[in-house]
Amino acid sequence: MFVEQSETRLRRVRIGFVLLCLAPTVGLVAWAFQRHSTAHRETMAAEATRLLSTEVAFESLRHLQPGCLRLSGVRLGGASLGTVGVETTPTEVRLLLDQCECSPAFAGQLATLARRWLTEPARFPQNCVIDIAGMAWKTAAGDVVTVQPLRVECVANAGDRAVRIISPERTTDEMRIVRTAEPATTLDQSHWEVDVTLTAPMPMAVILAVLGQSPLAGWQLGTEAVVTGTMQTKVTADGWAGHASGRMVGVDLEAVTARLPYRAEGLATLEIAGLIWANNRVSAAELSMVSPRGTLAQEWLDGLTSIIGCRAAPAVMKKGDAELREFEQLALRVAVDGSGARLRAEPHRAGCLMESQGIPLVFEPPAAVTLDRLAWLLSGTRVAAVPGTPVSAWLLSVLPLPQTNR
Repeated sequence: MFVEQSETRLRRVRIGFVLLCLAPTVGLVAWAFQRHSTAHRETMAAEATRLLSTEVAFESLRHLQPGCLRLSGVRLGGASLGTVGVETTPTEVRLLLDQCECSPAFAGQLATLARRWLTEPARFPQNCVIDIAGMAWKTAAGDVVTVQPLRVECVANAGDRAVRIISPERTTDEMRIVRTAEPATTLDQSHWEVDVTLTAPMPMAVILAVLGQSPLAGWQLGTEAVVTGTMQTKVTADGWAGHASGRMVGVDLEAVTARLPYRAEGLATLEIAGLIWANNRVSAAELSMVSPRGTLAQEWLDGLTSIIGCRAAPAVMKKGDAELREFEQLALRVAVDGSGARLRAEPHRAGCLMESQGIPLVFEPPAAVTLDRLAWLLSGTRVAAVPGTPVSAWLLSVLPLPQTNR
């Protein structure tokens, strides 16, 4: 009787050991191998790719603790992000990046993801915070303009969603996009606000890539152009309205005129004292452009005199057969509103808009001109341009409407 009872107890202990110790251990080991397997890594990458609609890949991942991952060799849409830490909670996803190089192409991808987060709340229900230890802004030529830490906050509150980009080192710099929508409204009925303040230079190519399919899409200002300034704009019942001011340095005239009928070469600085728009078109603008030297097509000088009414200097009248003219000290100011366009020289230039070898080329016009003439000059057409060109049609669609009392 005693022997049978001992065998029964021994059998029960063995079964208990297998069920309570050995089986869980084997399960944990199998789970650990699965979490570190190539199949698991590929599954995680496929899920991220499906969520973001952008190719996501990484070389390895580690589960540090529940809700915390560390990904190494991360690539997003072909761009390298290095090592990324991921912390998730039921309401928030936090990403920690050591470094990131933001080229214009990569900036366009990030802007697309931001627009999707703002407009697809069902797909992206959680808040998202991204901390980047070192963001390197790169020009289209691949040159690094500045490196600074950056923080991206994607926050939702009821029907409102906002993306805020700030720099811990520059508290005045900020980009904020806010979308407000009532529960029953559609995407087209949403209320949008965009506020931007830049005191550190940012490549203009990055800005144009972020704007995406905007009226400025396709225009280039050169690989070295950087911008600083402010902008506030919002959507009203009649379209976009807002104002901006700023400064662009390193503008490449050859890149700017690539889509225009006549060419120019040289580097310029563009000062935007004020730019106001409403109903999806400019209401008023005041800007100045300065270029120390360069070349421009003779047709630009011909258009300034025949279309805008500038007074040609003797050096222009003796042009001979030259198609390109060298210039120095180009400095002009342009003011545009419903009353027309006014082209002026700098106050100390005695009316001279530009010169060549110390000799004036062209002087400012005596009076303002109508905006259709400005469109003709920039589109390479002549008075009167009917039906015009795509460039002139676009310009007339965005320039201020003429005052009704003219």
